[in-house]
Amino acid sequence: MKKYLVIILCISCIFLSSCWDSQELSDIGLVVMTGFDLDDNGLDRVTVLSVQPFGQAQNQENVATTWIGTASGESAFEALRNLRRTSTRSLIWRHNKIILIGEKKAMSGISNITDLLTRNSEFRYDNVIFLTPGEAYEMMQVPANLEKSLFRELLGIIEGSVEWAKGFALDVKDFSLNSLSSYQHGFVTGSMGFYYSNKTPFTIDYQEYLKLYWKDTDQPIAYVSGGSVIDKDRLIGWLSPTELRGYLILNNKIDKNFSIFKNISNSGYKITADITNVKTEIVFPHVSGEEIHATVKVKAKGSLSEIQGELTEYDEDIIEKIESILAGEIASELRSVIKRAQDDLRTDFTGFHKFFSVKYPELWEKFKGNWCEVFCRIPINIDVDLKIRHQGLMGRTFYN
Repeated sequence: MKKYLVIILCISCIFLSSCWDSQELSDIGLVVMTGFDLDDNGLDRVTVLSVQPFGQAQNQENVATTWIGTASGESAFEALRNLRRTSTRSLIWRHNKIILIGEKKAMSGISNITDLLTRNSEFRYDNVIFLTPGEAYEMMQVPANLEKSLFRELLGIIEGSVEWAKGFALDVKDFSLNSLSSYQHGFVTGSMGFYYSNKTPFTIDYQEYLKLYWKDTDQPIAYVSGGSVIDKDRLIGWLSPTELRGYLILNNKIDKNFSIFKNISNSGYKITADITNVKTEIVFPHVSGEEIHATVKVKAKGSLSEIQGELTEYDEDIIEKIESILAGEIASELRSVIKRAQDDLRTDFTGFHKFFSVKYPELWEKFKGNWCEVFCRIPINIDVDLKIRHQGLMGRTFYN
């Protein structure tokens, strides 16, 4: 009986799988951020920020936990492989979260990057894509201020940009879909960069604070703000934070509240309002041949968050005046981004073609080949209906 058991065990061992191709944690580097540039020779350059797997350096104080590597190649994928020339670990991209594209590379064309990100199974579709003025290589060397790594700091800034409504990002899935469907009229993705200041945020103990208190050297600070416009595979322009918010309002991409400040100098007070429940609709009230008129209809609610100056009472006339002023500010932001699209960049990244193609599918077949020319001639009216629903907990101001 024992002989049979031994034979069965021996045979079963033949069919048992083993981890012959497994890797030790100490042999891998987890890439969390990838940047794409063009080098001085016109080759694709890739820069990565990789981290050591959690727990590897707990008892090794002198072991680096973050590695920034860069390499060039005839293609972006070849540049990725060339990173092995200096990397001591096998790099894995399954944990990558941020894709950064430098300005020079973006202006020359990014179709190969889009193809790489969607064709390669190591890049997940939830990666967010940003363009940056200057080089991605420089951006990825900015030191963290509040977090232990630039990667963690940028993730927090990206999450916070939603509440600010002046920052924006597309993930790989939406980026690739926009690249395919918007080839004739462009689309918008996020912008990331850094600036220098001696007023840097930091979290350290009091003794370290005393050492830095008189430090006046400028330090780089990362930010997520504004947007970038891509048309026919290339970067064609940047959007200011205000223009980006106008774009987000126009396309119903405002996920949370945002604030508006207005100095009403002729009335002697300043107001700050919190705007919420923003809904936008684009209609075409007049379509005749090649003559097209468009109207942007916006409905929103708001609450008064702060008042400076003399405002002795809240009567209906005052509230209606404030509503009209705030509605005018929203309309101004919409006009700024529409003007940028029609007059400066001359491409419909604002998305009017989406509404027109649904409402007038037959005419769209006629116009889609030269839609940008048609779009730039369209008179656009803006109608904003804003209602103040909450005036705050105070019934008067603290004006002296």
